[in-house]
Amino acid sequence: MANSGRPSRFGIFSLLTMVAVEVLPAQTGLDTLEDRAKSSKVRLETAPARWAVRATLGTGARFGMRVVSNPPDFEIRIVVKPDADKPEPFARVVARAGKWAVEEIGGLKGIYQPWEAPFSYELVARLLSEAWPPPYARGTDHTLSRRVGETVVIREPLSITQQKRAESFLRKSSGAQVKPGSELARNILEIRRRLEQGNQWRVDEMTGFMERVSVGSLELEYSRVEWLEGPPEIPIIKTYPDYSAPLPADRDGIVMIGRSGSWRPGLTQFEPGGQLLNLDTGKLLRIPFAGGSCVPGCFTDQRSKVVVSAAARDGSGVDLFLVNLLQGTQMKLGGDILSGGICRSPALSPDGKTLAVVFSTEPGKDQVYLLSSSDAKPQTLGKPMDIRSLSWLGDGTGLTLLTGEAGEQREARSGMRIVRLGMEGRISLIRSEIGDFAT
Repeated sequence: MANSGRPSRFGIFSLLTMVAVEVLPAQTGLDTLEDRAKSSKVRLETAPARWAVRATLGTGARFGMRVVSNPPDFEIRIVVKPDADKPEPFARVVARAGKWAVEEIGGLKGIYQPWEAPFSYELVARLLSEAWPPPYARGTDHTLSRRVGETVVIREPLSITQQKRAESFLRKSSGAQVKPGSELARNILEIRRRLEQGNQWRVDEMTGFMERVSVGSLELEYSRVEWLEGPPEIPIIKTYPDYSAPLPADRDGIVMIGRSGSWRPGLTQFEPGGQLLNLDTGKLLRIPFAGGSCVPGCFTDQRSKVVVSAAARDGSGVDLFLVNLLQGTQMKLGGDILSGGICRSPALSPDGKTLAVVFSTEPGKDQVYLLSSSDAKPQTLGKPMDIRSLSWLGDGTGLTLLTGEAGEQREARSGMRIVRLGMEGRISLIRSEIGDFAT
């Protein structure tokens, strides 16, 4: 579960306060810091340790995590209001012998394969995926900024995507009435600072682990990892029902659904998560996606894998992932071509060889892409248009699309139409004026 690779960039609208201190010359070079991070990462994957994490949502809600690790086992306790005198327990996950014992306060209780527990709150899975401190990875444009005690502050220019988002936000808010001290005023001030100063990473000089990162709208602060001399006590939970049996060999009775386990009539809508429902037994499992919510897409490879959409870790859009249901692994699809925008509506061709997906970087300009093992990169099909949904023709000779009426802007359209998109990229009308509420 340890995070790896390049650390996620701070979100554009991050409001984490940087401590004002005297600028001091950095004593640790970037190469040395990265080497320490690599060594610490290996040690964290093999040696006992403990640490704490503070997570702040975009809504301002705060959660705390206390992690005790004795690889591959661990215990994570999640609390609400971590700064209060008596933080409120929220959830606990204990990993022993390759299985997870999950305990939600007032909610789910059971033993599952990793990531398969159908959490009442998808936030639990999101927090679990970020519980391990990411190691610092040096970028070519990183520069040392200053030291704050045993913290090294590293500066990096904004990415093109971050810069565009920041500039777009400032343009949209230019005509708004900004009240001094309001959240909007603070956001504008922070964005302008980021445009001028770039991203600033805070890294623990002793371990090389990141101290603060942003993952989309989630702000994370990590305490220093405490290495333990001996194995910590990881509790054994045997009293809960065991749902960890593998998927059956016959998976025709398994369907994907979007579900919010904590929703009840009268409550506000919660973010649904992608889950698997066995129609024969009624058993419900979470799609084993290591991260936050994923949106169900389609099955592939004899229903042993699924294609889903999920938020990019850096908050730049919605990516496409292939999740192996039997092994619990995942991989991003589409490379850089299908990054920085929104991927949705994946559909597998009748022969199982080609995946069609809708990708867009702005509303009303949706592009169909085809992914197949015979092509190294995703291939465009047709021209951009306003697409609501997509499906294959039964013989695989083309796609049917639900689109906006030709030439209309999304906000002004009078209805939808159904069209055929041939494999040569040509559009032909099937039916028009089918109403605004077709899906």
